[in-house]
Amino acid sequence: MSTWENLIDAAGVRQMESGLVQLVVTLLRRIHRKLGQPPLEQLIEYVLNNAAAWEFPELAGEAAEVQERERTLWRNHLAWLDTAILSLLGEQQIAEADIAAALDEILASSLWDRRLVRHTAEGRQAITSGLLGRAKHLWANSTAPQRRGYFLAGVGLNTGSALDQIAPSANELLVDANAAIHNHEDDAAIEALTKLADKLFAIPPFTPDDLPANWQEILRLWLLGLPIGPAITGHEAEGLQFVEGGLVYRPPWAMEAVRVRGIANGDVVWGLSFDFFELRLAVAAVETGTLNRPATILIQAGFSSRLAAIKAAQETSAEFSSAFELRLWLDSPEVAAITDQGNWPTRETTEMWRSFRASFSPVASRAWSEHRFSAQVAWRTGYVPPAGHPVRLYSHPETGAALVLSESAELLGQVRASLNSRRQGLARASVHEDQRGILISYLGPNDLWVG
Repeated sequence: MSTWENLIDAAGVRQMESGLVQLVVTLLRRIHRKLGQPPLEQLIEYVLNNAAAWEFPELAGEAAEVQERERTLWRNHLAWLDTAILSLLGEQQIAEADIAAALDEILASSLWDRRLVRHTAEGRQAITSGLLGRAKHLWANSTAPQRRGYFLAGVGLNTGSALDQIAPSANELLVDANAAIHNHEDDAAIEALTKLADKLFAIPPFTPDDLPANWQEILRLWLLGLPIGPAITGHEAEGLQFVEGGLVYRPPWAMEAVRVRGIANGDVVWGLSFDFFELRLAVAAVETGTLNRPATILIQAGFSSRLAAIKAAQETSAEFSSAFELRLWLDSPEVAAITDQGNWPTRETTEMWRSFRASFSPVASRAWSEHRFSAQVAWRTGYVPPAGHPVRLYSHPETGAALVLSESAELLGQVRASLNSRRQGLARASVHEDQRGILISYLGPNDLWVG
């Protein structure tokens, strides 16, 4: 008894300690109390050979609210322990009989190993048995692909097993939601995401702390990019907490867990491999609160006003789907002109928008230096200037075409590339010696070309 109590006391000392050691000790402590604090060898035998050891140990006389809190902590601790075990062993094909040897080899000379030597022989055996017992339990109740899926999803055995059970329907709903978002079918996307959320909310740790009775309506308004105020009137604090934890955080994690678990297990939907489908649109939509893909990208890029991002995307009929296309859109004459008008996207977010556009370009692109380029030119039929002859570059304000002009502004040809009409530097150009194009000397930031 004294050996075990000393072990518990040592685990609470505020000094650098192995998190894995502390985690195992915390779990063993409750198991030990559940068993009536028997001799240490009985605890070791129990955790090594009894699957019931990993069920939540209910303690007699514990208040209901305390027990519920401890149950949540137990579930979280098990998930963290499973994740730690899978991070150590999950990528290897290890037989259950070889787990102990594999753990010994991997943890040799680690902080775990260095901290264990500070305990008595009995203490070391108890802690090591706790880790080994949980690892064996994990191996006995999962396959290698399942364990890889759990590891990639960042979940433990209990959550992973629950995901396995709903996988056929959850996979299809995730595919349906992404397809609907891609095809701009808002009603279908909301229906699929609501059904999927209903399944995922039943699985800890994806269950919201407080699930409002009208959570489906809040989710609908959120996905449509509408204000959620009307749906949370009278319980604003709880409603906003649900949006933050129950929409922005937990569902994206849960949907990503469904995705990586399905791919790791080689799941098939409609006869096609799960990783054949586009599966990331739904996660971004729920996380940012809009089914509008360009608005989602704006928010993910750092523009923090959800409603203003949606307004900006809708009013310009934006169609970009990548960071590169976003940059082209931000630099487009249309967006530049509407920004210069002021009070856009909204009066309240004008300065935020201007700062966002100004900060989006890499800082390195603002450093001035000399750049030399050669560019092919589609000369107009007829006259081609001699090699070395100076020419002028001009960006057409409507088409964006890069035109080559003579000293008197006569059109000579067109560059076979797109010049940045908003470049800051100075360009000098002359005809290349082979007369197929031009040589350009540009003094300024790295902003001569579009993209």
